[in-house]
Amino acid sequence: MFDIDFTALDADATLATAGSARAVAERAEVVVLQAAAHWADLHGDLDTDPDRHALPGMEQLVQLGGDGTPEVAEFAPAELGAELAMSPFAARQLIADALDLRHRLPRLWGRILAGEVKPWIGRKTADATRAVPADVAAEVDRRVAKWAHSLSWGRLEHIIAAAIIAADPAAAEQKARQAETQQGVWVGQSSDHGIKDIYIRTEAPNAIWFDASIDRVADSLAALGDTDNKDIRRARAVGVLAQPQQALDLFATTKRRAAGGADSGGDAGCDQVTGAGGDQRATPAVGTSGIDPRPPATLYIYLDQDSFTRDADGVARFEGIGPVTIDQVKTWLGHCQVTVKPVIDLANQAPVDGYEVPDRLREAMHLRSPVDVFPYATNTTRRKQADHSDPYVDPGDGGPPGQTRLDNLAPMVTFHHRIKTHGRWQVRQVFNGVFVWRAPHGRLFLVDSTGTHRINTTAA
Repeated sequence: MFDIDFTALDADATLATAGSARAVAERAEVVVLQAAAHWADLHGDLDTDPDRHALPGMEQLVQLGGDGTPEVAEFAPAELGAELAMSPFAARQLIADALDLRHRLPRLWGRILAGEVKPWIGRKTADATRAVPADVAAEVDRRVAKWAHSLSWGRLEHIIAAAIIAADPAAAEQKARQAETQQGVWVGQSSDHGIKDIYIRTEAPNAIWFDASIDRVADSLAALGDTDNKDIRRARAVGVLAQPQQALDLFATTKRRAAGGADSGGDAGCDQVTGAGGDQRATPAVGTSGIDPRPPATLYIYLDQDSFTRDADGVARFEGIGPVTIDQVKTWLGHCQVTVKPVIDLANQAPVDGYEVPDRLREAMHLRSPVDVFPYATNTTRRKQADHSDPYVDPGDGGPPGQTRLDNLAPMVTFHHRIKTHGRWQVRQVFNGVFVWRAPHGRLFLVDSTGTHRINTTAA
């Protein structure tokens, strides 16, 4: 698209080129927002037969944006998302942002269309105000639009929050009370080389106590010989606190050593283990009560043959975590009782006649297709439904035997399953684990183990 010889550009020309390219990209984002809003307009009604009886799971009109935005056919975002190579959820957010900007934040929308405000600023403003009534959004629009081109998002965010409180103090107080009920602990789905994020939302006293306990464990580990920096020891402390008996043993051992007392057996609750870098770390062992405090857990680890033939330099894959090194596997499993299960033979899974999917087939389906098979879907958990690619026909109604088999099963989340069943999308599992989808307007997408691929149907 851009045939530019950067080696011929000096500093000024490079800056000018980068600025021009950014302007083109932002203009393109504006066009995408306009297209999303118009796509919603084209799907403001359900294209259904009035004589057709409603069935559970059929498409409905839903309000994707905030108060005051028009309803949209529920399955409409899926086809737009496939065209833009994004998930149905991401397309749903795109349409919601476009509708909020057009209907609830018209000043900001006008400045975006004029190229005066970056589209992403508008989208973040729309998302930040989606839950408030239309009149409150209008007040935010009045206060924010004139500054949206010049202030950072951090400063705009404070203006938005202040405008919402000022426009409806009673609602702001109610939301503060509701926030108290929106507490929880969440583990991130993605990982970075075996490191995962944990997000905790809790009352302030709990957070303070937890932070203090993390510090106490980190300091105890240091006292027992862990030489890693404080942040790493604090992260390691999460694993210790997850097994309370280990934490108690660690504190007891640290106290005895600080008092100059002898440890029974030489370690009294801590084992010296070798970490990935060869350093010796003090790690809590099995509880002194003699009862193993470790909770039962099942870890799915996928190892290539090279992992055993190249001096452990291969790659292992932890389900739910991603690729990790063999040394990390050794470290993580070093204190665990490991049970090795045989590899499942995916090629020779016996089919069944019934509609229900037995556990062995469900397991094989997940191992073959660990990601939701709807175009550009992202869900990698096991919390998915098993759909029959070719609709199941009861044997009593003439259905053939063996319909519930691996090459006729596809994992999908409930929403994507509903789209496939009621949304005029068609799918064929042309080979075991290879799916071809046809969108309502004829676009074709191939989904396999390598992801989603657009099939070009334009004649050469």
